[in-house]
Amino acid sequence: MVIGLVIVLIVIGIAIILLCSRLKAVCTIKLNQKEQTLYLAIYLYRLPLLRRSVDLTERPAPEQSFQETLSLLHQFSNGAVQRMRDMRVITSLIFERIRFHKITWNTEAGTGKADTTGMITGGIWGIKGMVMGVLASNSTFTSEPSISVTPFFNQQRISSVFDCMISIRFGQAIYAFLKMIRKLSAKREVTT
Repeated sequence: MVIGLVIVLIVIGIAIILLCSRLKAVCTIKLNQKEQTLYLAIYLYRLPLLRRSVDLTERPAPEQSFQETLSLLHQFSNGAVQRMRDMRVITSLIFERIRFHKITWNTEAGTGKADTTGMITGGIWGIKGMVMGVLASNSTFTSEPSISVTPFFNQQRISSVFDCMISIRFGQAIYAFLKMIRKLSAKREVTT
């Protein structure tokens, strides 16, 4: 009887510790003419739970032209914006619980002509400002984000590296996941 009670108390204690502990995730996205990769690592108490590197290219291409890379980035950004609009409630639910410990977002862009490079870099700054504004209004930053756009006026090139470290409590992640499943299933019932 006493041993059973001790085991139950130990299990409850471990569950409480797990629910209150933080999951940390490190995410790096590299987009340029040669590679489009995503690296994701998730840690619990500095123990790696997941480490993945994903190639984001749909087809293997040894070398893409500058225009193909621009159109790929444009399609990716349009798709991401539309998915964010569709899942606005769910993303705000998740972002409310996330803490950003580090954000670094460096972009290099150039079209070979000074006037169009200036317009493109201005547009990139606008997009980055909107994304950071949404993140800052819906989540918590523990450090100042590092954002840069470097124009290359005499070269045709585009590359972007996004690197961030986030954390969320394990219990809040489970709660957000369950709420997300409920919202998605309710959305599917409405559409069918």
